[in-house]
Amino acid sequence: MTLTLPALALINNPVHRHRILAILALSLVTLGANLLGMISGVTIVLSHLLYFPIILTSYWYPRRGLLFSIIITALYGTLILLYAPSSSFLDAFTLSRMAMLVIIGGVVAVLAKNLARSEQQLHDIIEFLPDATFAIDREGKIIAWNRAIEEMTGRKKAEMLGRGNAEYALAFYGERRPMLAGLIVSGSEKPEDHYPAIRRESEKLVSEAYLPQISAGRGAHLRFSATALVDAGGNVTGAIESIRDITGQVMTQAALEKTSRRLNTLSGILRHDLSRKLAVLYGHLRLGVMKFNDPEVITFIVGIKEAANGIMRQIETSREYRDIGATPPAWMPVQDAFGTAAGRIDFGQITFRAWTERLEVFSDPHLPTVFYQILHNSLKEETGATRIIATYQIRPDGLAIIIEDNGTGIPNQQKASLFIQREDSYGRGLYLAYEIVSITGMTIQETGIYGQGARFEILVPSEGYRIEGVD
Repeated sequence: MTLTLPALALINNPVHRHRILAILALSLVTLGANLLGMISGVTIVLSHLLYFPIILTSYWYPRRGLLFSIIITALYGTLILLYAPSSSFLDAFTLSRMAMLVIIGGVVAVLAKNLARSEQQLHDIIEFLPDATFAIDREGKIIAWNRAIEEMTGRKKAEMLGRGNAEYALAFYGERRPMLAGLIVSGSEKPEDHYPAIRRESEKLVSEAYLPQISAGRGAHLRFSATALVDAGGNVTGAIESIRDITGQVMTQAALEKTSRRLNTLSGILRHDLSRKLAVLYGHLRLGVMKFNDPEVITFIVGIKEAANGIMRQIETSREYRDIGATPPAWMPVQDAFGTAAGRIDFGQITFRAWTERLEVFSDPHLPTVFYQILHNSLKEETGATRIIATYQIRPDGLAIIIEDNGTGIPNQQKASLFIQREDSYGRGLYLAYEIVSITGMTIQETGIYGQGARFEILVPSEGYRIEGVD
């Protein structure tokens, strides 16, 4: 008889070979027990033993479960026919028992097939994830090791599955130590003791590290992220951990920071040189005013001085711009930012109050500069303001930080060009404020009524704010 390739594969696999031998042995034992029972006059009770080989076969080999149950049932019916006494009751019972054996085998086979399909889908999802991923069970043994982690570590799945004792760590650290998944399974209360850079993000543990032995000894910056695997009762049954190579991201960030530092250095040198040149120019202009009496010459000198003043203002503006965007955005307490801005201002007789406690916005760290520029516009003598108030308002599309005064306000014809770069009293610093808030998707608009005061609204998107103690 010629064996098919699937049959040969089953026989050659040690696990399948042991399962087949167990099924055959259990089948022979249960059929033999039923035969002895029939000879001894016991024909009903022992038939329950046949469920064991049928259920095991249908669970281990769903495609063959129904056929196997039919074969066992046929053998059982043959034994009844040959060795059991004939009676109408026994015949009816035998037929019902045979039908039940076939039904049980078919049902278990269908359920096992669906379970196997779900497990295969889950296996495929893990197997083809773009990030290197492994999973461990409650005892710390590896139960999943996908292709991406094979490529990253050079360790094949066949040699890793089923191994415990922190075997997975050898591929990354060269020593046995609990990685994030191991810390979750062990229930470590202080994972920071093992990884200083570790942090919690929702239900995950996250950490970054540079490992010199990864990527064939070239080294790589890796981001580790792990979460618990739980059952229906909420009990931890294992953990899964993903590892992403962020070397390109880290190198890009480092290059950008280096470029930013160099540009700031160059711009600082240029500002210094320009300031020195302007100082010389101002000196010549002062001498010119003292030396010449001709009104036309004086007017000409005044025009040159105004141009020089414009250049000086541009230098000061560029100094404020130099660090914008160099530091990553972060969650900024708005009340503290107002406090920092107010600390740079002499309010004189003007009262200022900010009602923004517990509010945080995701912003460039230069948020105090934004508030400083807006407050500074309200302090102009021509505005006539005596009171400035900062509040916030939650809206359907986000949140508005509102800064308003009781001065004369801003003429309607000037509002359209309020946040563009210009040199007159309004808008000179508001352009800088607009550029800072736009980094994280915020906008500024002026909604005050002329004659009743200025009202600046910084519009924050829904995902860009949070209030302490409020979900």
